[in-house]
Amino acid sequence: MEEKGTEKRLFVLFAIVLLCTVVLVGRLWYLQLARGDHYARLADGNRMRQLRLIPPRGEIHDRKGEVLVRSKPAFTVSVVPGGLGQSNETSLELLCELLDLTREELEEALEKGRGFPYEPVRIKQDVDPETVIAIEENRINLQGIFIEEEPVREYLYGELASHVVGYMGIINASELQRYGPTYRGSDLVGKSGIEHTYEELLRGEIGALTVEVNALNRPIRTVNVVEPVPGHNIVLTIDSELQAVAEAAFYEHILTLEDSPGTQTGAILALNPQTGEILVMASMPGFNPENLIDQSLRNSYYTELSRDQKRPFFNRVTQALFGPGSTFKPITALAILEEGVMAANERFNATGTSQYGVKDWVINSGLAPFGMIDMHGALGMSSNHYFADNGAKVGIDRLSEWMRALGFGAPTGLNLYPGEASGLVPSREWKKQNFADRAVSEQNWYPSDTEQISIGQGFHQMTLIQLAQAYAAIANQGIIYTPQIVKEIVAPDGTVVFRVQPEVAYKVEASQTTWDALREVMAAPIVHPRGTARRVMEGFPYSMAGKTGTWEVPGKISNGLYVGYAPLEDPEILVAVVVEQGGGGSSAAAPIARKILDAYFGLTAPSE
Repeated sequence: MEEKGTEKRLFVLFAIVLLCTVVLVGRLWYLQLARGDHYARLADGNRMRQLRLIPPRGEIHDRKGEVLVRSKPAFTVSVVPGGLGQSNETSLELLCELLDLTREELEEALEKGRGFPYEPVRIKQDVDPETVIAIEENRINLQGIFIEEEPVREYLYGELASHVVGYMGIINASELQRYGPTYRGSDLVGKSGIEHTYEELLRGEIGALTVEVNALNRPIRTVNVVEPVPGHNIVLTIDSELQAVAEAAFYEHILTLEDSPGTQTGAILALNPQTGEILVMASMPGFNPENLIDQSLRNSYYTELSRDQKRPFFNRVTQALFGPGSTFKPITALAILEEGVMAANERFNATGTSQYGVKDWVINSGLAPFGMIDMHGALGMSSNHYFADNGAKVGIDRLSEWMRALGFGAPTGLNLYPGEASGLVPSREWKKQNFADRAVSEQNWYPSDTEQISIGQGFHQMTLIQLAQAYAAIANQGIIYTPQIVKEIVAPDGTVVFRVQPEVAYKVEASQTTWDALREVMAAPIVHPRGTARRVMEGFPYSMAGKTGTWEVPGKISNGLYVGYAPLEDPEILVAVVVEQGGGGSSAAAPIARKILDAYFGLTAPSE
């Protein structure tokens, strides 16, 4: 009996040992074979860190090679979520204290690294050396925290050409999807201007550094390095010196205006009409892109700009729609000549009031009417009566066709984000559709509507760049070039991968007689004894063309406009200016254009 009991106990013991062995072998098989790759990755995740090497973002230069935007080396504090360890809460609280962040800001940053537990998530960039030292001194309490050296954006001229250059911000969900897997939720990307338009070229190619770390997340060995490839450099057509003159001229001049001095917004565009290259693009007010990257300022600065009623992010050159005022009269003149309504030298009796009640400014001022004038005198003195009567004879159908031929009603083709507004070319059909909820009598198009269009006070709306393009067509005798903002794109090895070439956008068909006549009458506002721009442009040593304009805004001060180019025979530069709520074009906009022209031709600006 005792032997049987002993055998039974041995059998049970053997069974237990066998079961334990089977369990151990099974577990080893599961861990090493079935799930071996998974746990190997976890082990590597604990001891290996793959750090993305961010390449220097490409520089942005002006047309003369002046660096406007570049990248500089700086410290970035990152967190590896999977390496925080047991002291998660303690580490995060200490990190908030050292980086001067709220817990909500830190959690928001960490959320952007969701799905990549062993990849560093940027928490704060451009960290000062003192903070870096403090983090290293507290390394034992900061598991999962990395200090990386990365390039950060530096805008050397602050607000200068801010709408051209653009700004950068944290990538959003739609951008992550669009740009693809090389981007992460904490990356900075271009949000507007050149920074956005050429984001992927400027960014370059991401590299990778694989390091082995110890328990304190300090690198102990470099395992592998894939070097990053720097971004392409962008050379703009912008002349930064002329841009600075233009912006300063605007801000200085609006302080001299009688109505609400210093409060005006506006836009300036200068381009070479014979190539389409933009020399100046300024929208006022602007913004400082540097403050939108600085995390200590970004939220408050962005909020301030977003709430500003002057809309600093809004590019008034390409997005704002204006009524042209009398700057539209050269377009009406083109239609009058081509439709055979009246020759340029034919005399017209400007009694001061058109058939449907449009009045000349001299009548409104209590002065004598202009009397017998030709097109030269009509444009020089800006006669509403002349252009209203003769524009009505052209008719809205043909006038609208001439507007479309000159590029109104469609984007100009400028490659810059945000995109351009299309503007409005009014027609009979447009009025019928847009006044469909009104009486039939209000849906009809009347000659009085055409008169208002002809003098620049009607339904039509256009961007400043569209208006400039129409004047470029007159300057070039019918040829309109696509506006260009980028002169060259240079690869990291110095190879020029793009160089701007003039690109014809439109060819306006008109007789040589018409172009010759327009060339002469376009000088009238400057050379006519009573020319609306004569006083401002007096003493300018080059022949030039130009027209002032005043767009009447109901219930507000008028917008002042000026568009002109020089030299008259072989134009090198065309300048367009709008000052919102600035008053008349001759007093509000033309003086700004004069300073830009003086600077371009190397002249001393006249005393005010």
